[in-house]
Amino acid sequence: MSLGFERTLTPIQPEIVFEVFGFGIANSTLMILLIAVAFLLLGIFVVSKFTLVPGKFQSMIEMVYESIVGLVEQITGNRDHAKKIFPIIATILVYFALANVIAIIPGLTDITYKGVAIFRTPTSDFNTALGVSLASVVVLNAVAFKEYGFLGYLNNFFNIKGVINGFKKGVMDGFVGLIEFFVGLLDIIGELAKVVSLSFRLFGNVYAGQVLAIIIMGAFAYALPAVWTIMSGFTGILQGMVFAALVAVYYTLSLKPVKEITEK
Repeated sequence: MSLGFERTLTPIQPEIVFEVFGFGIANSTLMILLIAVAFLLLGIFVVSKFTLVPGKFQSMIEMVYESIVGLVEQITGNRDHAKKIFPIIATILVYFALANVIAIIPGLTDITYKGVAIFRTPTSDFNTALGVSLASVVVLNAVAFKEYGFLGYLNNFFNIKGVINGFKKGVMDGFVGLIEFFVGLLDIIGELAKVVSLSFRLFGNVYAGQVLAIIIMGAFAYALPAVWTIMSGFTGILQGMVFAALVAVYYTLSLKPVKEITEK
C-alpha cells in the first residue's frame, strides 16, 4: 500500500482492487462501503443521542431535514406526499452529496493497493448511477401499482378499455381510443428512458467534472486545484439534487390526481 499524489485520467470502467470468492470488488464499491460505515457510525454514536433541546450539530441536521421536506413539498404540491417519499429522496440526496464531497478529502482517492486506487467516487462509476436509477424507477412503478391497482396500472400502458368505450360511442371516438392505446405503449419505452436519462445525466456530469479537475490540476499544479476541487464537489451535490428532484417529479406523476382521489 502506498500514498501517491500523481494524477492520472480516471478510467470509465471501475478498477478491481481484489476478488472475494471469484467476485471482483471494485474501488467504487469500497467507497460505497466506506460511506455506509460512516452513516452507520453517525446513527449509532450521534443521532441516537439527539435530545429535545438540540445542540449545534442536531440543529444543522434538523435544518437539512426541513429543507429537504420543503423541497419535496414544493415539487409534489402535497405535504403528505412529501413525507411519504421523504425517506427515498433524502437518502438519494444525502448519499450523492456525501459521495461527491468525500472525494475532496486530500489523499483519500490517491491511496493505492498494488497500483490500483482503493477508493473512487461512486457516481463516477456508471454501474452506481445505473443501479440507483433502475431502483428508483422500479420503486416508482411499485407506487403506481399500489395507487391504481393491477388493472388500473396495466390500463396506463394498455388502454384497451378506452378503445372499446370509444367504438361504442362512435367510429371517430374509437380511432381516438386507438391512438391513446398506442401512446400508452410508448409510455413503456418512456419508463426505460427514465432509467437511461437519470443514469447518463448523473454519470456524465460527475465523470466530466473529474476529468476536468485532473486536466486543471496538471496544467496549474498549485494555483487552481483547491478551488476546482471545491467547485467539483459543489457540482456533484447539485447533480444529486437534480437527480432527487426528478425522482420526486416522477413519483408525483405515479400518483392519482388529487381531484380523482377526492371524488372517490
